Amino acid sequence: METQLLHEFVLLSKTLNFSKAAQKMNITQPVLSRHMKYLEEYFEVSFFKRDTHKVELTTAGKLFSEEAGKILFQYETSISAIHSFTGKSRRRISITFLGEAIQKFLINFLTQFRAQHSDIAIECRDSELDEAFSLLDNHISDMGFLIRPNFMVNESRFCTLPFQTDPLCAVVNKCHPLAGRGSVSLREVSEWPIMRVDPREFSLSDEYSTRFLTIHNIDFTLDKEYPNLKTCCFNLEFTDRAVLLMPRHRGYLVGPNCVMLDIAEENCWFNLELVWDNKNTNPSVAIFLKEFKDFLK
Repeated sequence: METQLLHEFVLLSKTLNFSKAAQKMNITQPVLSRHMKYLEEYFEVSFFKRDTHKVELTTAGKLFSEEAGKILFQYETSISAIHSFTGKSRRRISITFLGEAIQKFLINFLTQFRAQHSDIAIECRDSELDEAFSLLDNHISDMGFLIRPNFMVNESRFCTLPFQTDPLCAVVNKCHPLAGRGSVSLREVSEWPIMRVDPREFSLSDEYSTRFLTIHNIDFTLDKEYPNLKTCCFNLEFTDRAVLLMPRHRGYLVGPNCVMLDIAEENCWFNLELVWDNKNTNPSVAIFLKEFKDFLK
């Protein structure tokens, strides 16, 4: 069985969305569906429960997701060990990163890194947070440049190196009563309906917006949920009673009829972090980490 099929299954088991998983793997949805059907026929068991609204893993699917992750990890570890023994290390580093917040910073660093280590091939791919951790967990990617809310706890198997922060902001229509304020408190924000991304489209929607309210024990009312942040910002152009919480770096999505306000609380921000699996045996990881720490000085 090809390891690519296992990669596809593990990613799909994380996203539970055939369209998104196919796009991330650069294949079509019918191809991904055919591959998953092949796996189910091969093992003579159903891994997925499907209906018109959602996809879920069966008990067998959850078990296979765990085992496939172990197989991929062992495969990568074995390849690394053999290459190290023969003196033919891969000299490759694979990076996953989260879009706009990281892009400019990452380009600056990689330009310097490549000038000093032209023998190490660098592969980069943009991803979402849930996919990024799957890629790191299965050693498809060696390093992750991620942005996460400051209250999110890091899993023990991952090492983390924070290097920048990005503040939480509130966005309102220019006709909103809060629009004339330079900054607003979370409690003031909670007095208005909160617009956010639909968790069915982005599983971490709450963590990136309304969780900042709940961790401060502030009740709130939801306004509407939309497929993505861009759609939220567009609809806020015509909505003068709702508030949208978002990181400052996404401010380019804010339209001419809206304003972005600072949050008064000082403990509401997103961490930009370098994340990697502490069991990754790729010899290029140590070189990359040293150069990155020097770059931060």
